[in-house]
Amino acid sequence: MTLGRYDYERRYRRRMWTGVGKFGLLLVLLLGVGLFSYQMGIEQLKGRDVTLREENAALSRQKAEYELLASQMQHAARVAEAKAAELEHRLQREVPTGDLARLTHLVAERLKAGLDANRLAFVIQQAQIPRNCQQPETKRFSLATPLLKGGTRSVSFTNGTVTVAGEGQSSRDAQGNAESWFDPTQPVTIRITGIGGKGTTVSGVLPLHQSLVIDNTEYRFTFVAGQRSFVDVTADRCPFP
Repeated sequence: MTLGRYDYERRYRRRMWTGVGKFGLLLVLLLGVGLFSYQMGIEQLKGRDVTLREENAALSRQKAEYELLASQMQHAARVAEAKAAELEHRLQREVPTGDLARLTHLVAERLKAGLDANRLAFVIQQAQIPRNCQQPETKRFSLATPLLKGGTRSVSFTNGTVTVAGEGQSSRDAQGNAESWFDPTQPVTIRITGIGGKGTTVSGVLPLHQSLVIDNTEYRFTFVAGQRSFVDVTADRCPFP
């Protein structure tokens, strides 16, 4: 009786410890699987964090590039607007309108038709607001040249109140030899002298214009090339001022 009960208790204890061992083994296994899963989760989280950081960095770089591009485009737009405003202002300032446009068109037509630009400029310069002036007087005189210096080479107006004289460069023939008369394509010098020694000088290629005021009278002269060796001079006398 005692032996049988001993065997039963020993077998019971053995089965109990075996169950405890199995449970412990299962618990260890479960803890290992849990720790492994936990570690894998941590590694995945670390990997995702690295990926998110890289994506965030890439997005930040793209944002900076887009902001720089937007700034450059805004600057380019402001520059373009400024240039457009400048061109519009220049267009309004330089392109003739109204009466000036009509006159510009007429001048262009005359030049296209072959009218000499100097002649056209002379006509325009002669167009002035009417003043209480005397009837213009036109005379001629010959210009002195290096080969033609002697004799009287002047002309006077208003009973000798004003005297006009001048000199130019000698014209040349086909062989290049100097001639007595002046060359109208070369600059000339015209001297205007009034009573009492008051005078003025004008130089350049004809036609030329010059004024001189003597005793409350303004003498306005226009010089153009006349027949060979001569200059035609027209004098206007107007009250001054």
